[in-house]
Amino acid sequence: MRYTALLLNSMASTTTNNWNKLSRAWVNDFAIPSTSKSPSPHQLSKSSLQTAIQRTLPLLNEDPITSVPFICRYRTDVIHPLSTKQVFQLSDYIQKYQSLSTLRNKILQCLASSSNNQRLQQNNETTVLRVETSISKSELDDIYAPFKPPAKGTLEERIKTECPELVVQIDGLWSRRNNNNNNDDGVDDYDYQQLKKMLKIYHDKAVILLANRIAGDANVIDAIMDQRKYCRVQVKQSTGGGGSRGSAKASSTKGKSASRKPASATTTTTNTYHDYNNKISNIQDHQVLAIRRGVDQKVLKLTFELNDDHVKRTALQALHASSNSKTNNNHAFVNKLYRDALEDAWTRLLRKRCTSRLWKEKCQHAELRAIEVFCENLNKALLAPPAAEMIGGDSNKALLALDPGFKAGIKAAILSSEGKTLVLETIKFLGGATEREEGKRQLLSLLERVQHINNNGSGGSSHDGNDICVVLGNGHGTREARQLLQDVTTQNSNLTVDIHLVSEAGASVWSVTEAASDEFPKETPASIAAVSIGRRYLNPLAELVKVPPKSLGLGMYQHDLSEKVLDEKLTLTSIDCVAEVGVDVNSCSLAILQKVPSLTKTLAQKVFNARPLKSRKDLLRVKGLGDKTYENAAAFIRVAGGSEPLDNTMVHPESYDLARWLLKELQWKLNDATSVEKDSDSEDEVWTAAAKKAAKKFTVSEDRAHSVIEHLFFSITSPDPRTRKSSGVASTSSPSDIGSAAGCAALSSGISTVDKLREFLPHRNIIGTVRNVVDFGAFIDFGLENDGLLHRSKLGPVNLGSLLVGQDIGVDILGVSKDNKISLGLAGLNFPVDDADAKKRRLSSANGKRGDGPVSKKKRRK
Repeated sequence: MRYTALLLNSMASTTTNNWNKLSRAWVNDFAIPSTSKSPSPHQLSKSSLQTAIQRTLPLLNEDPITSVPFICRYRTDVIHPLSTKQVFQLSDYIQKYQSLSTLRNKILQCLASSSNNQRLQQNNETTVLRVETSISKSELDDIYAPFKPPAKGTLEERIKTECPELVVQIDGLWSRRNNNNNNDDGVDDYDYQQLKKMLKIYHDKAVILLANRIAGDANVIDAIMDQRKYCRVQVKQSTGGGGSRGSAKASSTKGKSASRKPASATTTTTNTYHDYNNKISNIQDHQVLAIRRGVDQKVLKLTFELNDDHVKRTALQALHASSNSKTNNNHAFVNKLYRDALEDAWTRLLRKRCTSRLWKEKCQHAELRAIEVFCENLNKALLAPPAAEMIGGDSNKALLALDPGFKAGIKAAILSSEGKTLVLETIKFLGGATEREEGKRQLLSLLERVQHINNNGSGGSSHDGNDICVVLGNGHGTREARQLLQDVTTQNSNLTVDIHLVSEAGASVWSVTEAASDEFPKETPASIAAVSIGRRYLNPLAELVKVPPKSLGLGMYQHDLSEKVLDEKLTLTSIDCVAEVGVDVNSCSLAILQKVPSLTKTLAQKVFNARPLKSRKDLLRVKGLGDKTYENAAAFIRVAGGSEPLDNTMVHPESYDLARWLLKELQWKLNDATSVEKDSDSEDEVWTAAAKKAAKKFTVSEDRAHSVIEHLFFSITSPDPRTRKSSGVASTSSPSDIGSAAGCAALSSGISTVDKLREFLPHRNIIGTVRNVVDFGAFIDFGLENDGLLHRSKLGPVNLGSLLVGQDIGVDILGVSKDNKISLGLAGLNFPVDDADAKKRRLSSANGKRGDGPVSKKKRRK
């Protein structure tokens, strides 16, 4: 009874003891393996991580999603040494944990009712801990399997109806695994002779019954799953239809994006896997997704290779290890029954179940990594430095944004540096010489208007010769638009242009939104896409948050991922980016206000309608915005020119008194960057001393006081964190000229097709723009229809993670394969010409794969 009570009490999920159990169970997933031979540094790191996880879990329990940005920035003393990425991971864990609470409680109740002997109780204590801490539904399902009643129509159900006495005998035999003696005298009173008689009549049925029990034994399943390192995956080109026994579909399409790639697109991607064999543990994530796509499209057939004899021996050992040592040793016919049942359990049930689970877990891991890559690229795109300062930082400065096109013309927009639309026009240039000249005349007129606006704004003459900023969308027709610009500037020497390529993915999605139609009620959606392109250059965050992240073309195998999970993760990334920068509540758009942590769309609309706000405290007057929402959101909302100067800083309202004291102690002024001591040698000492004094005075931790000092420092010296981020292509250890776009030129206008590109390899020092960064490299747009792949092996000393989406870099074009896949190298490294097809064969033989390959701009979603 005491044990049963303990089991039932363990179902409480909010106790300190529970946080302790979870932190101990999960810490290994967060610990960084030590590179030292001594185990002590790793142990210390693991201990500190466990403590941090235990402290952080209660903060995430109430709201594991929207509270993360607040916790990562204003509870650093609690979460230390966890990183922001680890806190998001912990948030995922607790969401999964909470989603399994019903199944978990059901299993705990079953375990409590089954604890009728000492041996089973000892086994259950270990199992209970697994149940209490697991975030894997597959693992919980395996534990729950023995308690599930047989489904109607199964073999066992029919045997129960036909031979109920056999079921009793097999259940009695199975229970002997956990109980050596059945009476007080130590004598095993099980009737083995009766079982022997029944086996002569019902041997096959007895094997089925016992096999079902073996297949539901968690210890056996764990032992088999531990053999995953020996499991190999074999992929063959499908001859049509489904696979044979041992084959498996990669995954169900349920929950995936409805927009799957067509079979024609899949064929090119999966050619490498027509004869592929590798250990399942060695297959890379992008390879898993490519194989799964091929299986879903019935292009590939997937089978699993296992040493069946070895696995069965392992399962038998697990069966004996989990049972009493004396069970079944004196009865040869019983041992044979177990061996026959194990053979049946493996062949009929466990092989398919375990290989399917292995592949499912592999696919889930690959999906999570693909989503992580998508989120990393989105983060880089949203936090790209704003370019308004690059064109003068003056509201009178302007730029020309062009959305390339052919028959429909080039959509053009003149924008101020604040993103205000000054002119909208369409340039028609296709047709004969007359039409082209008219298009050039229109473009010249627009360029002169931009020059006039800029020169008047700076007080200069109309012939000052300042470069005109032209933002050009990278899509179908970009090369033609660039050529038109070149023709115009060549004929007019007083005009010089500075061209910036910007991704136009998703621009047409924004142009059909209600917000776009409200801003441009008299314009068609096609005519205003150029506005979005120009604004993306001026302020990427403010503009890109208006577009659904999936439309930005930043992911890997996007259409093969869970649509619900992808949407959720990308939304959280957008929210975290907005939290990183902050928003001016009285001037920001509704779209960006809706991305403030903890503000729902309804609350954001109410705050938007309540403008202008004079202070952060005014947020509490908004109906429906309570104290908890205010705590999570207030620090990310800025109020400029209000009665409280700290309302326009990163400092949280809860720390205003502390911040005021620190400003006096450090002699800093919020509106004077020169008042801040920037000597790095003395900075640490001064900050540490101030943090210690503040901690004692305000009864807070030194870490909390130090974080407020940091918030004040950055609010004074560089309020926009995007300007603090490094955008250099090269790592600190690499030469400055490697990969630099300086000194590089656009691809020659005479090379307009892949076939012409192939004729004159290599092409050195070509300007390209990073379009996508994935695990195996980056896709670079250098002006043709297809992007090129800059493989991670061609980066030299440059870190792949340092590449930013939208960044201009210098590349060498090294090879073009028969299926038009283009291989690149970083400029300055002088790699030799690459035989792309030979390399592809080498990668195939080494079980390698590049992934999706080049992306056609025609197929990109705007």
